[in-house]
Formats: sequence, structure tokens, C-alpha cells
Amino acid sequence: MRNRKITIRCYPILIVAAFALVIPYSASPKPTANKTVKTRNRIAVVKSKYDDIDLVLKNYRIPHDVLAYRDLENPELVNAYRSVFVPSGIDNPMEESLDVYANNFRFKSVALKPDFYEVDKNKVARNLRRFVKNGGAAYFSGYSFEYLQKAFNMFEFFDNFPYMGMPARLEATVFNDLSRFSMKDRIALYLDHPGWIAVKSVRDAEIIAMASFETPRGMRSGPITFLARRGGGEVLYTSYDSTMFSDFRRFNIYRIAGADLLEMLEDEASEWGQTVTGRIVGSIQNHEFAGMHRIDLSRGGNTIYFYSEREFYQIDVLDRDFSLIESRDILEQEQKFNVTSGADDYCFVKLYPYTNDRFGMYSIVSASGMRIFPYLYYILSGLGFMAIAGIAVAVYRLFLKTGYRGRWRG
Repeated sequence: MRNRKITIRCYPILIVAAFALVIPYSASPKPTANKTVKTRNRIAVVKSKYDDIDLVLKNYRIPHDVLAYRDLENPELVNAYRSVFVPSGIDNPMEESLDVYANNFRFKSVALKPDFYEVDKNKVARNLRRFVKNGGAAYFSGYSFEYLQKAFNMFEFFDNFPYMGMPARLEATVFNDLSRFSMKDRIALYLDHPGWIAVKSVRDAEIIAMASFETPRGMRSGPITFLARRGGGEVLYTSYDSTMFSDFRRFNIYRIAGADLLEMLEDEASEWGQTVTGRIVGSIQNHEFAGMHRIDLSRGGNTIYFYSEREFYQIDVLDRDFSLIESRDILEQEQKFNVTSGADDYCFVKLYPYTNDRFGMYSIVSASGMRIFPYLYYILSGLGFMAIAGIAVAVYRLFLKTGYRGRWRG
């Protein structure tokens, strides 16, 4: 009978403890459902007229599928990919869908082509929004801003008119991951056509490139490229849609193409309760013998996570004066480096490929905080919740259920 009483009295505490253990699990990401559409590659590019991402990915040896504009109306197909590139110039203007019949200088008739099909832009925007919110990575450039605007309503333009840019050479100031990737603070960009998209501001986004530029109404300043997290996914937009193979262009492509590699390392850092301070995806090209990136360090403990999709690398970690901190020459695709810093600082990671094989993607994630125990903060949160719940139950039993018993003195 005594055991039964103990069980009954502890029953509320046991329920609260069970909820405390379930909450961290329910907060962790769940595996996605099996996709109904099978694709050859995890990356898709929509065929376009202006920003030829298909050509760029071919030069970078990144496997991908090419989609038609109308394929974006199919949510199952879009969701089958991990990364989707929606470059400038994917739509088909009405004049390209007309058959014009003329005799010398006289027009005889104008008719729609037999294969004319009008894509529902709102449906495309809804599918892309769902794709990103469910964890996908998407690239937009130039005139494809309209799909991003329909999906998330994030742009503000000068005088409510997007097409204000004029041909110019811009000196863009670069920040955060773009600066870490390129090891530069400024990058020259050439925008060679009028009417490029001049953005005034963007809502809830991380601006990684800013510039001043000429417009028909005078000089203006605004973001050229930004990243934005929406739901479980990420979007990158850039007004720069030239096919020039610069560090700027390279970062934009690899950031979206290698999103799954970044996610894997970010999840590991989160497992140890660390704060991610930098994210880089890249590869070594044919004309390069090594790659190098800047890594920001926070005061105290830092971890540099590295993963290679294919090749093996010798990895050197150098301080700001290029003195060697650590060097590893091992045949492992995944490596971790622990770096302790006395102040907020930075270091460099230099990568030497083992063989002449090139173009395999790698990812680097830097994180601050000590690696003590996996899911430590989830456990501490659960224990704290249990303690608070136990105190609340005790107070309830002591004061509210039994009532206060004392002698009145008057």
C-alpha cells in the first residue's frame, strides 16, 4: 500500500519528466518523407536566356538536371531536388510565342504557336516557397526576383521600380561568408546591360554584398547579393548575372549547389551545442594547386569542421600571420580541428589535394564553444524543466491542495 501511495503522489512528476524528455526529441529535425519523383541528380537548373547557370555548372563539373520553365509548376518534381537554380530569363515573352506570316513588307497574319503554353507564375512561386520552407536551397538572379517576391514579399525598390540599374563597373563591399570565402573586402563587378535589378532594401536577410551605382535618378546604394533563411531552407539572390568566373560568381554557385554538405556539418555543430560562425563550400579547379579561405575565431574554444565529397586533402591551419597552427596529411574525407583563441580573431585554412583529380566539392563550417557532451544543452534544459515542474508540484501540494494551516493570533 505504501508503494502504491508513493506511485500516486509521484505520478504528476513522472508525467512532467516524460514531457521534458520528449520535448528535445520533438524539437530536433525529423527525416523527410520519401519523395515520389526520382531524379538523376540532386541539383536542378531551369533553362534561361540571360544567366546561363547550366554552362557554369558544366564548367565546374557539378552534375545537374536541366528543367524547362513549365516544370516548376510540378511540386513533386521540384521537391525531388536538394538545390534549385532559378536564373534570370527563365520565362518566355509573348513575342517569342507568335508565328508571324508576311509577304515582303506586308503582314498577312499573326497567330500563337501550336505549342504555346502559359505558365502560372503564382503557382511557380507557391511551389518554390514550399520547396524552400521544407529545407531546400534556391538560387535566384536578375529578373527572376519576381518569383522570390511573390513567394516571400521581401524586396523594396527605388521609386517602386526594379529596373533602375545602368551599365557600370561596381566596387562591391563584401561581408560575412562571401568575404571569408574570397578573403577579400571588396570585389569589382561588371554589369553590362541596362535595366538590371537595383534593390533598395530587403527584409529579414543577410546582405553579403553592397554597392553604390548610377541610376537615371542619380546615385543609389543597395544590396547586390543576399542570403535569407526561410523555414528550413535558404535562398540566395544576386543582381549580378554575368557569366564571368570570378570569386563572387563562384561563391554564389557553390553556396546553393553544396547546401547539403553544409547542412551535414551544421547539424554536427548543433549536436554539440556550438554556435556556427562561418559556412563555406568550394572546390579546387583545374588551374589551381591549392585552395585557401579565412575562418573567423571567437574568444575561447572553436571547432573547424571539414568534409570532402570526393577527394582527400592535406589541410593546414594558419594563424593571421600565416604561421602554422596545425597540419594534417591523412586519408580522411571528414576532419575536425579544435582551435583555442585568446580573443576574437581569424585564421586561414589551406587545402592541398592529394591527386590531380579536381572539382569535387568540400564544405567548411566553423563553430564557437567547447565540445563537452552531445546534446548537453538539450539535457540541461530538460533537467531544468523537470526541476521547475517538481517545485511547482510541491508548491501546489503544500499550499493549494492542503491549504495553509496555522493559528490565528489576534
